[in-house]
Amino acid sequence: RLCVLSSALLSHGTPLSTHKRTSRPSSHSTNTHTTAMDGLGDMDLSSLMGGAPPGVEFSDDDIEYEDMEVGDSKDVSVSQDGGCLKKVLVKGTGEARPVKGAEVTVHYTGTLLDGTKFDSSVDRGDYFKFKLGVGRVIKGWDQGVASMKKGEKAILTCTSEYAYGKNGSPPTIPPDATLLFEVELFSWKSDNDLFDDTGCVRVKTLKKSTAYGFPNEIDQVTVSYAVTAPDSDVAGAGDEIVAPTTSTFSVKDAPFLGLGAVLKKMKEGESVRYKMRNVPGGVQYLEGVPAGKTTAPPQVADVVVTLNKHCSVTSICDGRGTKMTTVDGEGWDRPNDGATCVVSIAVAGKETLLPVESTFITGNEALCEAVEECVMLMKAGETAQAVVPRECAGEFGADAKDGNVTLTITLVSFDKEKEVYTMTNAERVTFGEDTKVMGNDAYKAGNLTLASKKYEKALRFVEHDQSFSDDEKRETKKIKLSLYLNSAAVALKLQAWKDTVESSNKALDIDRQSDKALFRRAQAKVELEEFDDAKKDVRAILEMDNAHREARTLHARIKKLEQVQMKKDAKTFGGMFSKLGGLYSEAETGRVGENGEGFDAKKSKRRRRRPRRRRKNAARGYRQRVRHGGSHGRPGGRGGEGLRLLRGSGLRIVFSAPQSLNKRVTNVSIKRIPATVLR
Repeated sequence: RLCVLSSALLSHGTPLSTHKRTSRPSSHSTNTHTTAMDGLGDMDLSSLMGGAPPGVEFSDDDIEYEDMEVGDSKDVSVSQDGGCLKKVLVKGTGEARPVKGAEVTVHYTGTLLDGTKFDSSVDRGDYFKFKLGVGRVIKGWDQGVASMKKGEKAILTCTSEYAYGKNGSPPTIPPDATLLFEVELFSWKSDNDLFDDTGCVRVKTLKKSTAYGFPNEIDQVTVSYAVTAPDSDVAGAGDEIVAPTTSTFSVKDAPFLGLGAVLKKMKEGESVRYKMRNVPGGVQYLEGVPAGKTTAPPQVADVVVTLNKHCSVTSICDGRGTKMTTVDGEGWDRPNDGATCVVSIAVAGKETLLPVESTFITGNEALCEAVEECVMLMKAGETAQAVVPRECAGEFGADAKDGNVTLTITLVSFDKEKEVYTMTNAERVTFGEDTKVMGNDAYKAGNLTLASKKYEKALRFVEHDQSFSDDEKRETKKIKLSLYLNSAAVALKLQAWKDTVESSNKALDIDRQSDKALFRRAQAKVELEEFDDAKKDVRAILEMDNAHREARTLHARIKKLEQVQMKKDAKTFGGMFSKLGGLYSEAETGRVGENGEGFDAKKSKRRRRRPRRRRKNAARGYRQRVRHGGSHGRPGGRGGEGLRLLRGSGLRIVFSAPQSLNKRVTNVSIKRIPATVLR
């Protein structure tokens, strides 16, 4: 539907609400001049169409509605000018009424004063839902429905100023018509019901705030609050339960559950009155509130909360420390990796160890971990308090007596390093090469973590080079190959075997003949016990350079490790078959030492051939020779047993065929499984 405000309406200045079907008292209107524009969709002109007049915002706090009995009639308009009269047909339940912004669900029937029905949701069998108090419907509805309770049915008599104005909504509603609406309120869902369980309901905002952001669990807040008995408690309404109190704490350490819950939905400087209660079978929002003048802690209470100060807290040092903002900074920008920062640092209980203004570049570990991580989260001009473990404070924690150090850090100013997307191709090549050199220096100094970070950063400059010229691509190819190889070397030293394989693979994508990439991948494959793949890489190196000493040494090591693994497999298979209740039997043919000594591959492969005649009979299924114990078997008889040699394990395994198996099993192959899997 397309809302259009006619020139006649503008001349009268009357809030008018018309509808294409005149089926609902909605502020969205359509007339005969807009039928050709249906494809344009909805246009929200609710500030001018229906509801409150322009410049006047209806608030549910502007009027206190009285309870009415069945048959009572009363003016429920905010201005008390007779524009909306309500007559109660069925009394509602409870004390709550829908508030501004709540989505209400109603049934209605609209008639003229002569009884002519012009619309009915009851006849359509379809509930009508709308947001209350925001101008989505005629003003009489916004103010009349706000006075109703759940389950209440009433007749709202709306004058033309509170309905469709002097022009009406032809042809159904004549000009300057007073309308009757029989409305039944079924339910509503309010944004003021903070958790949709009626346990914490925002009753009234006493003071609004323009601050940004809401507290989280670990943030520190300074709060004023008071708890009183609710108005519904006739005997003790307004009685003090908790006197006005101001205290500072972390949100997660709030004195009672409901207070911590609502603080996470408030802004600094905001003051709100809530109605809280313990939800039966649900959240106990008043848990922790002491008993007042009553003999037991309250189940329902009015709570006034003012958030005086909000200090944002962030976890740093892998969750072992915290950074709390004490003085907010300017703007939204923060330093990036490589930014030049000017800071002032002081240690609690000491004089400042550094000059008032000290300059450093982030990402180079020029200062301790705690300071650098904290500065990366700060804005220019911001002051923060960092509480960190002594081992994260570097030189600032040298004389700390307990486990934690408290630092006061002020970020005076910073100059960010250029972002990749703002650089020219030539700048990206230069930055990539320079950052790689920094990583090499860190590697030589033994700082593997910093070296890894620098290699990753350097890749960000040159990794995506599709838009580069051919000469530039040749340069980036060299840089990328070097970075992948160096990353693989760092991962090897850090024993990150999978990362080593990944970096080596990327290097081999650039240069398939890179012996460094093959060798480092082979080293990682050995540690992963993937000996076959490791041997392939070593052989590839030796094919290119048969005198490659490191490759030959690694090849010999792989052979030795394979022999040791064979012995482990023998023990594993031996224990496995012995526990299968006699289905398999085993016989040891040779001992393999810890390092593979005593293993005879030729002997293990040697096989005793059967006489031709017996092999022929066995193949036909008439007779099966038992090579180790057991007896001969015939088709359909007891079945038979045959022995197979597990190559390289020193074990002979006897296979027992079930009686129903008439065909001879001619081959059994067992692939070696790493002992780590079988364990």
